[in-house]
Amino acid sequence: MVYITTATLHILVCLLIFFEMLRGKIRLQKYMFIVAFLLPFWGALIILILHFEWGFSPDDAAHISANKMSIESELYKSVSADEKRSDQTVPIEEALLINSAKEKRTLIMDILNENPRDYVEFLQKAGNNDDTEVVHYAVTAMVEISKENDYTLQMLEAEYAASPHDLDILTRYCDFLWGCLVQNLMQGQVEVMNRALFSKLVQEKLALKETLEDYKRLVLNELCCKNLDRAKEALAQMKKNWSQTEEYVLLNIEYLTLMNKGREIKKFIRKVNGSQIFLSSQTKEVLAFWAD
Repeated sequence: MVYITTATLHILVCLLIFFEMLRGKIRLQKYMFIVAFLLPFWGALIILILHFEWGFSPDDAAHISANKMSIESELYKSVSADEKRSDQTVPIEEALLINSAKEKRTLIMDILNENPRDYVEFLQKAGNNDDTEVVHYAVTAMVEISKENDYTLQMLEAEYAASPHDLDILTRYCDFLWGCLVQNLMQGQVEVMNRALFSKLVQEKLALKETLEDYKRLVLNELCCKNLDRAKEALAQMKKNWSQTEEYVLLNIEYLTLMNKGREIKKFIRKVNGSQIFLSSQTKEVLAFWAD
């Protein structure tokens, strides 16, 4: 009789927890219900501890996973800015300056459960925070992102090796590798090797199909590597079809700046100002700066 009563009570507690999860009162992933069901008493206690650990209120919009170190397979799913929490009172770029450990930890847990890859810059800064728990989460997330990147790059490398002249494969390979480079996800010799690889790949892609975006990436990559002669060659090729674009204007100014050619910059700007090139307000500010 005691066993039947205990089992009935356990089932009722589990059902109560499950319904509270459905109503949103318990802010944990619904699969955590299994823990409560398989571990009589202790499972329910774990659920309650995890729920109250971060001091959630019914108005909180974030659903935090119980497994804080879990970086799920949705790392590469795009997240629209409109889907972000509209009631978040702390701008993400200022979050690390807040003295409240609760705010910082809650924010980083939100990020881990949404899409860590969208917040790489934030996670990199969080890795140097004075809160050891925030640092731990941030570093763990970056390690997971790096593992995902390595795996994806290996798959793309294998596809490329099998079909080196396939434009679709080259496009996906270049896009993904460039994304890793611009987010500073590679350091030291690894970055040097991958930038050299990117230059090779994007030039092969340009041989199949020329695009403004690929020339822009090629020039930026060569400038970053301080390969100024190669950057000059890429700019010369870019000029043939896209000399009337502000992308070419800005890249040429950046190249001339690295070459310390002040006179050439002013001469080039006068030529641009006398042309019919459409320039955004930001580009006009750059030209005005160098024209003075």
